[in-house]
Amino acid sequence: MLAAVVLFFPARHYYAQWSAAEQARSALLAENYVEAFDPLTVLAEAGNPVAQFNLGLMYGQGQGVAQNDGLAVYWFGKAAEAGNVEAASALSRLYYLGQGIKKDDQLALRWARKAADEGNPAAQCLLGILYSRGEGVVKNDVQAVSWWRKAAVAGNIEAAAGLGQAFYYGKGVEQDDRLAVIWARKAAENGDANGQYLLGILYNEGRGLAQDDGLAFDWWMKAAASGIAEAQYNVGVLYNTGRGIGEDKGQAFMWWSKAAKHGNVDAQLGLAYAYANGEGIARDDKAAESWWLEAAKAGNVDAEASLGMLYYRGINGQPNYKEAAKWLLKASSHGHPAVQIYLDMMKEDGLLDTKTL
Repeated sequence: MLAAVVLFFPARHYYAQWSAAEQARSALLAENYVEAFDPLTVLAEAGNPVAQFNLGLMYGQGQGVAQNDGLAVYWFGKAAEAGNVEAASALSRLYYLGQGIKKDDQLALRWARKAADEGNPAAQCLLGILYSRGEGVVKNDVQAVSWWRKAAVAGNIEAAAGLGQAFYYGKGVEQDDRLAVIWARKAAENGDANGQYLLGILYNEGRGLAQDDGLAFDWWMKAAASGIAEAQYNVGVLYNTGRGIGEDKGQAFMWWSKAAKHGNVDAQLGLAYAYANGEGIARDDKAAESWWLEAAKAGNVDAEASLGMLYYRGINGQPNYKEAAKWLLKASSHGHPAVQIYLDMMKEDGLLDTKTL
């Protein structure tokens, strides 16, 4: 939402600035951002912080002008330096995301705190995130909850989701499933994907409400459609097992593919398993190998064990005992319980030559 333009210029410039403000105001009320751009630029360049903030919004959102995060940062910075609280909040978010400018958690913290102290809910939410992750500041879950609570009470939905997670995990506050449900639902019903994901977990686990796989699926699907990789993986699991929805291996494969491409290791394992067993997709040992390698790079011991077994059995009928030994030994060193039988067989057959590994 663009803010109203307020004038504070010397008398000799009053008429020109008043005219520009009236043009901008009329254009903004009509949501004609193209017509609003020129008069807002006049006002912003003359030092009006509200106009500078609005110009930052237009550049950031690509309204009335080509989207440009760098210029959004520039104008938000001008307005924030002049004391505009909304601009300080917007600037903090861009520094945190590294959007239009190099990521800088310290500057994100500085501007978020400035705006949060003035009661800006978005800045209070970001302060909660910074404290919860220990970014730009010493990690402090109690402080995270404190700032999320302020923002959530003021209606910030992202903060409501954060507060729900805090109550779910008992971080910075006493664990409370009932309150986790209340805040997760508030966020979820207002479209926050993280809140939808958490509400799906609560339904799936039956914590704070009656267990319901169907409702877990519904909320996870909403979060999955917004790109939450963990929700995409969980939707795939429910399709794979048929819990809460009819079993559909093809749908499971599709949702695991989405999550795997976002780096979700569990989904990468699911994809590898689907390829290795021909579930939801034609069997393809090379594709299975590829996804197990991706998961193994992240240190997943199940992927290491599966790779060892795959190489032992052979890809397309061609065993690779050296690679089998490498991955089986790696999985064994990480405590995987199922690989010892393969190592014993390789040792008995004279295939386990650790000197050549």
